[in-house]
Amino acid sequence: MKHRIQVLPPHIANKIAAGEVVDRPASVVKELVENALDARAQEITVVIGQAGKELIQVIDNGVGIPGEEAPLAFQRHATSKIASAEDLDRIATLGFRGEALPSIASVARVELKTRTAEEPVGTLLRLEGGKITVQERVALNPGTTVTVKNLFYNTPARRNFLRADTTEFNHILKVMRRFFLAYPEVHFVLVHNGEELYNLPAGSREDRIVQVFGEKFFEGLVPVREELNQIVLEGYISRPEHTRGNSEHQYIYLNRRTILSRNLSHAVFQAYGNRIERGRYPQYVLFLSLPPNLVDVNVHPTKMEVRFANERAIYHLFLSAARRVVQTDQSVPEFTLKQPAVNRNEIQQHFQTMRRLRGRRGAAFASQNRKQLQFSLVVPPESQDQPEAADPAPHSGEESAPQVQANLWQVHNRYILSQVKSGLVIIDQHVAHERILYEKMLRYLQEERNVPSQQLLFPQTLELSLEDYLIYDEIKDWLKRIGFSITELSGRTLLIEAIPMDVKVGYEGKILLDILDYYRENQGSTQSHHEKIAAAFACKNAIKSGEKLNLETMNALVDQLFACREPFFCPHGRPVLVNLPLEELDKKFKRI
Repeated sequence: MKHRIQVLPPHIANKIAAGEVVDRPASVVKELVENALDARAQEITVVIGQAGKELIQVIDNGVGIPGEEAPLAFQRHATSKIASAEDLDRIATLGFRGEALPSIASVARVELKTRTAEEPVGTLLRLEGGKITVQERVALNPGTTVTVKNLFYNTPARRNFLRADTTEFNHILKVMRRFFLAYPEVHFVLVHNGEELYNLPAGSREDRIVQVFGEKFFEGLVPVREELNQIVLEGYISRPEHTRGNSEHQYIYLNRRTILSRNLSHAVFQAYGNRIERGRYPQYVLFLSLPPNLVDVNVHPTKMEVRFANERAIYHLFLSAARRVVQTDQSVPEFTLKQPAVNRNEIQQHFQTMRRLRGRRGAAFASQNRKQLQFSLVVPPESQDQPEAADPAPHSGEESAPQVQANLWQVHNRYILSQVKSGLVIIDQHVAHERILYEKMLRYLQEERNVPSQQLLFPQTLELSLEDYLIYDEIKDWLKRIGFSITELSGRTLLIEAIPMDVKVGYEGKILLDILDYYRENQGSTQSHHEKIAAAFACKNAIKSGEKLNLETMNALVDQLFACREPFFCPHGRPVLVNLPLEELDKKFKRI
């Protein structure tokens, strides 16, 4: 049978086009709030039901839509924001395509109530599948209310691809948070399943950052401002010590429009250089203002990707602004070696032999420092200096504990080196300790035992963002099992009263936030709950790169590592150690 070219019916074409604009409830929220802001609303209320799957309602006090024009709002490419091709070069509104309302109406049941200040009464429209079923005049206050029900009711395949309510609502939160920060002069209210989650009165930009993220977050930021002719970049960037384990809190605005730009994010990240650890990300809220003719926002239906007339100049503007917060250190040339296969048996036998040869005295040291390692890694003051290596060959007839212990050296407070028969073993101290803590925590959770806690002399308060609080609420029972004792105060404020024995006192708030970040990032992984919790705790509480270890602590670390079920890889699959064969060294020195 031959397939003939044909024009698709409007209802099918609209459903296909809707996929470019509306892919989940958060997309609907974004489009409707943008319309409200373009209508110069000063108060916007967003009501969500079942993470937007059943109800999305946006209420604003903007200029409204004249009654005779209301039906046109649901015609594709009908818009009041541009009138000619030239207008595309000077777009000053968030929306301009005329696609949002018809796209939403084609895959949901929609109700529009609107009235301008000049009209005595308002207009009510009801649509189903893109078709108007009710049109009448009603008494209303000036402004617009758009209600969207049963999203994707007529495209069940799309509805089946929606994620869990928690995931979908987190996407809505991300969208709303972008609007909160960009428009501090607007009073926002967010309600979910009948509970008011945000009620943010109009205020300054600084007030709004505090309202959304809390006072502690704001204290870690530094204001920046950079100008280049008609281009202005201003906002806030975090200090190096106030980074987080993910890039969630990175916001870039172009003329108050949220944009996603890997290039500009890279510019900010580059400015920190080696001042932040691997796996840490700066936090920032940055606002770029420039003439509309210097940027093209008509790149993608989501309007979050843009093209600059001079991308290089904008990149260096961001880089320069970030460098004012933190100056980078001089870079060091890299030296790479081809990684040979690790001889597992030889390495395990070597370190197990070392442990036996230390005898009772060495075991006592290891036992004492094992506690230091597992709980607080307290390095004795008298052992702050790097230990010197002893002769690797002991006197004939005896093996002294100090001589065997001295077979370990710490390099740059990051790696532990040890000589083995075939060459040199280099251990990453952070990854090694991470494996130890992971297996220890996993045993507690699998055996359904509670991890020992240490009571805080001075309980610490921690205010969470809404997104962090939702994750906390999901895993709080697991946090209790791993040793946290937390009391929930008013709002989203927590009182941390006890912490696991492995957590350093004074780091409890940071460790808890890092665990929440890790769990959020790995929500879609195939790991079980107890595996994710154990991995999160181990990753965020292990010895850090840069911490100086004394000889006894290094011995305890190595002893515990090779008592693990899998001492060669961390829970994420990173290698714990590398082997540098003597043959490879001989080649480098041209001996062979």
